[in-house]
Amino acid sequence: MSDQENIPELQSIWDEARQYIESGNHAKAIEIYKYILLRYADDTTAVEYANAYLGDLFLTLRKLELAEVHIKRAINIKPKNPGYRYILGFIYSGQQLWNKAITEFQIAVAKAPDNAEYLRGLGWAVYSGGDKDRGIIILEDAKRLAPDNPNILTDLAVAYLSSDNLNKAKEYAERTVSMDPANQLARNVLHHVTAFNKNFYLSARINKTRKTSPRYADIHFIHRFKVSLKDQPAIWRIIDIKENQMLSSLHKAIFKAFDRFEEHEYSFFLSNKPFDKETEYHSPGTDDDRNSKLANRIRIDSIALYGGPKFLYIFDYGDEWWHDIELISIIKKVTRATYPKIVEKQGKSPSQYPRP
Repeated sequence: MSDQENIPELQSIWDEARQYIESGNHAKAIEIYKYILLRYADDTTAVEYANAYLGDLFLTLRKLELAEVHIKRAINIKPKNPGYRYILGFIYSGQQLWNKAITEFQIAVAKAPDNAEYLRGLGWAVYSGGDKDRGIIILEDAKRLAPDNPNILTDLAVAYLSSDNLNKAKEYAERTVSMDPANQLARNVLHHVTAFNKNFYLSARINKTRKTSPRYADIHFIHRFKVSLKDQPAIWRIIDIKENQMLSSLHKAIFKAFDRFEEHEYSFFLSNKPFDKETEYHSPGTDDDRNSKLANRIRIDSIALYGGPKFLYIFDYGDEWWHDIELISIIKKVTRATYPKIVEKQGKSPSQYPRP
């Protein structure tokens, strides 16, 4: 830190804030850093570090707009600091602003080319921005620098799974889980690889019955979901949907499966946590922000990477119909059939508008 840390009062304040962070009391740490911004407003170095710490803290708390404000203030003071650029890139990644994220990570990597974490951020942003092959190459470069970094291995597992390279996905997910058994994302990757492998024999049987090889476009991974009413779990529906269809298509199938007749706003919470803004995908047409997380912008084969095989769906914020959704199987299938399909029903659909 700066020479100002030699001042007893300021040194004591930095130490106190650090202790609060280590104990998990983020609110108190934020309060202290804001105090520093007021008390030492004429100390450029103190203002720089306080803003940098606030940016990092707000990023941890997923308050991305506040994180962006503070880390940019730190960057204004020291624009060449690669750590600050990395934090800003991470913020943009959280907002799914991939081009902006790539720019910031590139600046960080140019300043510190041997930093595996900076390369990891760049690789994931490039991959998520659409250049999957190059993204994986960058992530592999990051892995060579830090072969036992669980975050890098997890990103590679997810990337390979999404690219249908099941062997690589399984390899990296298993390595991650062996080092970090509590890593839920890596465990989810293993769950999906197992589901693919378990049902892979079906596609072979189908192919043998065809005189000619199926067209690539006819091969699909059919996701089967069980959708239950949260307060009436005995009432449920089984729905099949293709991997390349959107989450909004699943909504339409649920709408039909429960015999509803009037549309309302809805949201999916992929973390299975109600009103979790970070994993919420909501009904199209309710937000004009093109960067908003809309249900018609995320494919079915991507949703489980946010959490486990279970997630939450809320329809109609007036009457609030809550649903538990569980992925129960994935089957590779040669088909030209129309999806989604309602496969099975259990229990009579309650009236869309319950009587008082």
